[in-house]
Amino acid sequence: VQPEQARYGCVDCSGFQRLVWGYRMGIPVHNTNTKGVGLPRRAYAIAAYGPGRLIIPQTDKRPTDLGVLQPGDLVFFAIIKDRPNFIDHVGFYMGLDDQGRHRFYSSRSAANGPTLGDLSGHALLDGTDFYARGFRAARRL
Repeated sequence: VQPEQARYGCVDCSGFQRLVWGYRMGIPVHNTNTKGVGLPRRAYAIAAYGPGRLIIPQTDKRPTDLGVLQPGDLVFFAIIKDRPNFIDHVGFYMGLDDQGRHRFYSSRSAANGPTLGDLSGHALLDGTDFYARGFRAARRL
């Protein structure tokens, strides 16, 4: 499957994680969305089959205990309006900001690449904003 013409040169959220953890950190990657050694291709598959351990399981509800998170943990979101429990976005947890808010970093199409900026929604796991409402699971590699 070829990417859409408008996506040439872009890095989506799961591709960004694969670049960081695979290319830079040496974790193997594979090109399917099934079980296997290393990081699968899509966010939902990384959440379900990725290496490491699930520290916040996907329960179709927003997690309430964010105290288990450590910087570098992968955080997963269900943000498609008509699929409220389908994991379709991944970022990595950065820790608490200077206001004590739980921040994450990800690659987003609205920003056309990796960003901690708040374009298309605040990069927060707590509160009532877009991404906080869609937060569903976390995995530690």
